[in-house]
Order: sequence, then C-alpha cells, then structure tokens
Amino acid sequence: MNTPVSLRTGDIAPSRAFAIIALVYAVSTAVTAGLAWAVGSPFVLWFSDAPLLLGALLGCLLVLGILWDGLLISAGLLCERFWPARGGARANPPITVAGVRRIRFFTCGPLPIPVLLATALTVLGTSNITLLNMKLLRDTTQWRDGFFWQIEAPVLEQLQHYAIDVRAWDRLYHSAWGIETIAAFALVVIGRGPRIVLHYCVTLIVLFYVGRLLGILNPVMGPAFFQPAAFGYLEGSATAEAMRQVGGILRLSAEQAAGRGGILLGGVSAMPSLHVAMVSITAYWLAIASRRTLFVTVPWVLAVWTATVVLGWHYMLDGAGGIVLAAASIPLTRWLLRVLGPRNAPDASPRADGQLPGQ
Repeated sequence: MNTPVSLRTGDIAPSRAFAIIALVYAVSTAVTAGLAWAVGSPFVLWFSDAPLLLGALLGCLLVLGILWDGLLISAGLLCERFWPARGGARANPPITVAGVRRIRFFTCGPLPIPVLLATALTVLGTSNITLLNMKLLRDTTQWRDGFFWQIEAPVLEQLQHYAIDVRAWDRLYHSAWGIETIAAFALVVIGRGPRIVLHYCVTLIVLFYVGRLLGILNPVMGPAFFQPAAFGYLEGSATAEAMRQVGGILRLSAEQAAGRGGILLGGVSAMPSLHVAMVSITAYWLAIASRRTLFVTVPWVLAVWTATVVLGWHYMLDGAGGIVLAAASIPLTRWLLRVLGPRNAPDASPRADGQLPGQ
C-alpha cells in the first residue's frame, strides 16, 4: 500500500479536543432547548434509539480496528519470519511489526473513538430541530415542494421510463452511514492524531445544525413524497418502506414523534440534502489527509447525489444545496476552532502538497 500522509497534530492535546467537542455539544443542545421552549416544541435530551446508534458505531469502529491492525501485524510477522530466507542485499523485510505501527488504528491515541461517539450523539440531537420544524409547520409554514417540482419535473418525470435497478441504488443510499463510518475510520488512520479528527467532527456538527435550521426556513418534503405517482417503480423497495415510516412520522404531532426515536426524524426535511453534504464533508477532510482519496471519494459523492434523486428522497437542487452547505461549514468550523483552540495553533488549511500547516 502507499505510505499515507502523516499529519502532525501535536498542537492540540486529546483532552482539549474532547473538551471542545463537549462544549460544542453543550452549547448546541442549550440553543436547541431554548428554541424548543420558545415555540412550545418538545425537547428530548436522550432519544430512545441513542444506545442503538452509539452501540453500532462503537462496534463498527472496534471491528474495523481489530481487522485492520490484525492484518498489518500479521503481514509484519510473516515478512519478518520468511523474508530473511531470501538472503542477499534484500534480507531486510519490507514490512515489519514496528514499521506498521504508524498506520495502525489503535496507535492513534485515545481520542478518535470517544470523539466520534460524542459527535454521533450530538448529530442525533439535531432531531430536536426536526421536532421544532414539525411544530412550526403545523401552524404557520407550508411545504415548498411545488417550487422545486416545477423546475425539475421534466427530468424527474422521465425517470420512470428507464430500467432502474432500484435495489442497487437502495444499497448505496441506505449504506451511507455504514460507508461514512468506514470513511471516518480511514480518516483516523490516514490523518493520525486529534487535529484533523476534531475538524472533521466539528464540521459534521455544524453541518447538521445549520442544515436542519435551514430546513425550518425552507421546508421541503422531497419529490417522492410530493408526487408519489412519478416514483411507482419504488414499490416493494427498501426505500418505499422507509418512506412509509417517515410519512407516518409526518402525520404525527411533534409530541408524538418525539417518542419514536431520533433516527427516523432525520428524513423529514429534504433541502438542503444532508446526505450529500455529509459525504462531501468527509471527502474534503480525507483529501486534506491524502489527495489520493479523491479518486474514490469524488465518485462516491456523485453516486450518493444521484441515488438521492433516483430514489425520490431529494430534488437535484437539494444536493447542490448540500454541497454549498458543506463548503460553508468548513470555514465556519475553522473560525470556531481558532476561537476555541490554542492561540498559537495553525488551522487545518491544506498546503499545496495536501498536508496541514506545520508538517
């Protein structure tokens, strides 16, 4: 494998990084609770499905870490055992147990797992903004799907005339969080240390809070909810079942929806697309760690964007809005971390070679 870029991150202690995440969580939770109180919306500090989310994320990270580190250590042991038998000038093995230490997951320090778990919990907390949205929609706000449908109907109505492999697009769309976990794992392994992980996590939090607040100002259901007849080819798919679940949430009051867990509440507002925004943010920070990742992440972002349209979750403009939101979240995060971080620490802007300052 190619040697990954090693990011120098000694300018911020893991404890400081975790404290920043905790502060962002506390402030965002307090602001959300204040908004909920102001409009009489329910507020849930701990959603019933939070243990499921955190347990799944922790399990995935541990399994990935064990498999990755085990593979590297095994390769090092095998090379150390059998390579010297080749003799000659090449007696030194190309892979050693000591050599792979710098690209193993569990040698990245104590920060990544708890910070990623705290970020997941914070992002789940943005479902309170969805409850706030539902409360306001019931009284004062109208959905704005008509505007988007008028613009994109000529394209969206043609989809039903193509032979679409819905199951393949289903797998791509619904695996987004699993792939996101793998991408976060890769960022930890390639990035090495707290600084880039902290920037990635705070950017995700900013992205979801700002995105869901924008959903209040511009509420959009999504094309398959607005014009289900145009998406008849979804019948029997995992997406169709998921949409029935989300549609059931939409028919509830905010108080009733609060008891259904926070995960499904994420599918209520379509503009901007947080699916597209999330993978765009991940692609950006992976590119900061290693520009080679763009060969994988750019097609990934485009495929996810396409899946959201083909499956009727989002309009094409929703995906464009998600990319704009992602682009705006990056400088906002850098500014926020300059305020909260050490005064002499450089930010995580890339140099010409793709590395962070100070390398």
